[in-house]
Amino acid sequence: MPDILLLVEGGGSGASVPMIILVVALVGFGVAYFLVGPGRRQGPKRNADIPLAMRPYHSDEELETTGMERAMSWGVALAVFASLFLPLYWLIEPNRMEGRIDDFYQQDVADGRVEYQNACASCHGVDLGGGSAPHPDPDIDTPWPAPALDNIVARYEESEIVEDVREYIELTLVHGRDGTPMQAFGVASGGVYSDQQLDAIITYILSVQTGEVPEPDAQAFVGRSGDDLYANHCVRCHDVGGKGRVGPQLINVFERYGWEPGDEESAQVARDVIKHVLNNGRNVPGEAPMQAFDQILTPEAMDEIIDHIEGFQELTGERFAQIGPPRADENGSD
Repeated sequence: MPDILLLVEGGGSGASVPMIILVVALVGFGVAYFLVGPGRRQGPKRNADIPLAMRPYHSDEELETTGMERAMSWGVALAVFASLFLPLYWLIEPNRMEGRIDDFYQQDVADGRVEYQNACASCHGVDLGGGSAPHPDPDIDTPWPAPALDNIVARYEESEIVEDVREYIELTLVHGRDGTPMQAFGVASGGVYSDQQLDAIITYILSVQTGEVPEPDAQAFVGRSGDDLYANHCVRCHDVGGKGRVGPQLINVFERYGWEPGDEESAQVARDVIKHVLNNGRNVPGEAPMQAFDQILTPEAMDEIIDHIEGFQELTGERFAQIGPPRADENGSD
């Protein structure tokens, strides 16, 4: 019994214990079959030339003595076997399953590491620390920044647009992001990677999370104008002057949220909404999600960008339904 318990607690070695028990039980069953069961030789076979169905059966005396005792012995033996084997197997099976799950996980991590280096490292960095990719517009030389992936769980931990980080990564890998260098890798969207390969990549990414999200460096934004900040963080999606490229046009974003020229109150409503979007990002179905900038820009830098956006606002007559400013609990830090 101590040896069995040692195997059970041993993780990987415990996985073979059920097979050992089964083999021993079958060997014991075979021995019993030939020693006391029907396989036991009882001298020359009688009625060898008579068809089996026509041979005389045991006498009443034999059926009520040795035959019955033999049947009862088999019943007791099988009952003992079941009463021992099933509880032992029940104790061992969870450890065996956990061991196999861990084996599969480690294999996925190893396979995902290789697939990541082939598919993702050129943009997101060999160590998942981030990098850049060529801009999708061939006329623009400025590279498109590729975010770090080693802290993606921490970045979206309290996100309003991402509820399940694993699902978010999967959807991005499968479908890509239209208008950005992030191509579709899934077979369903024209890519070359199977679901199993993508699942391995996701498992690897999630296995190396650091949980560290650096705070924005306030000194890095001192003295920088809204025009400069907009050019660095917004132009690649919304184009110069808010004409729109990957993201929607911004030349009438104030108007879309109820702005009336000369009305400071309606302008503040639009500013609050834009600030909320900058802080939390936005997930529009069928389009590339806008990332949250709360971990990239300081509140003061966001205000500079909003001032710049306000400076090129126009009235176009295209009004969306007014959604109003964010609730206090959503925008309490602004």
